[in-house]
Amino acid sequence: MRRLAGSLLAAVLLSGCDSGPEGPGTLEARVTGEALGAVVLEVEGSAIRGFQGRGETRVYSAPAPGRAGVHRVVLVDPVGGTLRFAIEADDLGMDGPFVRVVSAADTSNRLLLVPRVEASIER
Repeated sequence: MRRLAGSLLAAVLLSGCDSGPEGPGTLEARVTGEALGAVVLEVEGSAIRGFQGRGETRVYSAPAPGRAGVHRVVLVDPVGGTLRFAIEADDLGMDGPFVRVVSAADTSNRLLLVPRVEASIER
């Protein structure tokens, strides 16, 4: 009887666990770096529908030719600093998206070292 009660309690507790949001929605993301003015990203995820700029950040994007689920994204902000953008997805429960910084420039259009630029997604 104790074993059955313990199993039922574990099942109830586990059924209350939430794996996070699912279905269509928007993920907030940002790219940070010193005096960052523009960045080129590769964003990979099968459920991605598009991108939106936040604040002064403008976004330009296109699917990467011959690479299913991969998008090239250019973020530009004339003021510089943290570049904020949104990723529109069909399923917020998808694996990823995965973001890779391809290149970056400061507000004077000088190239920045990619390891000093970091992209993050808020879930």
